[in-house]
Amino acid sequence: MTRKSTWTNADGLVVGFGPNFAERNEAGVHDTDGQVKEARLAITWESSGANVAIPAGSVVLDVIMKVGTAWVGGTSVSVGDGSDGDGWISTTQGATASLTAGATIRAGGAYAVGGTDATAKALGKVYATADTLDVAFAGTYTAGDADIIVRYI
Repeated sequence: MTRKSTWTNADGLVVGFGPNFAERNEAGVHDTDGQVKEARLAITWESSGANVAIPAGSVVLDVIMKVGTAWVGGTSVSVGDGSDGDGWISTTQGATASLTAGATIRAGGAYAVGGTDATAKALGKVYATADTLDVAFAGTYTAGDADIIVRYI
């Protein structure tokens, strides 16, 4: 959802009222153990089009969704990329019934280590070129929030 009312003041600054969720949907990245980095993205039921940027040459090791407030109203929340929309967290894993307050959902889609995709080896999925991991909603949600955590090297 974007701001409902914006204008540019005399100094050239864009001023607006109302929520601007698109600006909140940027993943913060920090180093963890050794070369492993972790990107965290806070999403809400209003976060359509949320994604996590993956740099070229990265190997994604794991994707985790930690639910804060229970999700209400939709069908599922999934995480994938342009090749497989639910390759990391599948629509089955992210079904609304599983999105209860405090739930932790670990990648179990085709890309997850041990998954069915040919690239899912013991080291995770290699992204030779820059890409994004995309969060997709099926159905219309009216409540819910979660953190998406992507671990990569």
